[in-house]
Amino acid sequence: MKKLFALFILALSFVALTITFNIYIYESKKVSALQDHMSFLASKGNVSYISSEEEARLEKEEKRRKKEEEKAAKEEAKRKAKEEAEAKKAEEKRLKEEELQRKKDELEKALNASKQINLDVAIINQLPEYKNGCEATSLTMMLNYAGVNVSKDSVIGKVKRDLTPIKYDSKGSIIEWGNPKNGFVGDITGKTPGYSIDPVALAPVINEYLPDKALDLTGCDYGELENVLSSGRPIVVWITSTFKEPKVSHTWTSNGTVINSYFTQHAVLITGMDENSIYYNDPLTGVKNAKVDKSTFKSVWTKMGKKALSYYK
Repeated sequence: MKKLFALFILALSFVALTITFNIYIYESKKVSALQDHMSFLASKGNVSYISSEEEARLEKEEKRRKKEEEKAAKEEAKRKAKEEAEAKKAEEKRLKEEELQRKKDELEKALNASKQINLDVAIINQLPEYKNGCEATSLTMMLNYAGVNVSKDSVIGKVKRDLTPIKYDSKGSIIEWGNPKNGFVGDITGKTPGYSIDPVALAPVINEYLPDKALDLTGCDYGELENVLSSGRPIVVWITSTFKEPKVSHTWTSNGTVINSYFTQHAVLITGMDENSIYYNDPLTGVKNAKVDKSTFKSVWTKMGKKALSYYK
């Protein structure tokens, strides 16, 4: 009996062991199948198991990333919009400036066209009688145009003189002579040394023929010359004989006043102008309406002291 019971217990244990082993095999196969399935999913979609906390963290990170991308996109759009607005504004400014410049150029062109002046002034030559008589001869041409029938001889006869004798040092340099503001310095004929006369000393001759009409323009702006010329009045101006830059030739004293002289100094009569040029009668060459570039004239005339002489209407 005991032997049978022992066999029964042994058989029962074997059955239980068999069942347990089969259950283990079954569960192992389920785990293996699940692992294989997850490996397949991972290989296809890069999917793996994550915890809920990790999933929440990843979702939060994704939202943050998208938010930053949206912010960057907005900032980029804002930057581009600003650049486009600035470019548009700059283009509008450029077009406006171009339009203003175009109108300015048209106005200047119209003004220059209106300033085209050509006065028909008869030419008078200072030679051969008066080698140093350019100022007086130019003045004679101006007076004739103003309606005064007078010769250069008559005009020169009324020109005031500074008769201070010329003195030299041991090297032959002039150390003392007259002052052109007081009258013509030296010999106007050129037979002996002669120099020049300034507008202030020549103006009284105008008043001899046109009482109280002398107009000394010395020191005025260039624009005033154009105004006078535009009103139909020629102008005596002091420049250099070839419109080259003036250089001091000699320096002397006259009653304590230092005189810087320019022996290339010359006087002509302005008779016309246009946009680019000045026209003048030259008493030395006898050329009527000779032409010089306006900028050259301005430069030389200015450096010679802006000396000019005309008359009131």
